[in-house]
Amino acid sequence: MENKKTGASACLNKPRYGEGHIFIWCENYCRRILYIDILYVEASRSYCEFHLIDGSRVTLSWRMRIVEQILPTDTFIRVHQSFILNWHYVDSYVGNSARIGEQWFPLGRVYRSRLLDVLHFPQISRLNSKMKL
Repeated sequence: MENKKTGASACLNKPRYGEGHIFIWCENYCRRILYIDILYVEASRSYCEFHLIDGSRVTLSWRMRIVEQILPTDTFIRVHQSFILNWHYVDSYVGNSARIGEQWFPLGRVYRSRLLDVLHFPQISRLNSKMKL
């Protein structure tokens, strides 16, 4: 944008757009949150807290069941009674835990196999590596 009086141009923060987003009421306004900006959702009783990639959090009075139905299944996966992860950000998986950044998440017994399917966990390569030892 250029200032007509001085002729100087200013760099504006252009909004980011993605294929998928959700609008969430935050205080007195409605905020667009891109799916790619959501790292994980954490439940606490009848509230859910969206943890975003920029480190901010948005708390809503929604139950986890509602959030699970709203978020797309091709990006988000429920891994525990209290957590829904954006599986694109899962860095590692060990036993009954998954990690995004420095945060570890427990995997519920019911949800574990689905996460392994989504992560395309190569069972054959695990068997081959054990045989080589």
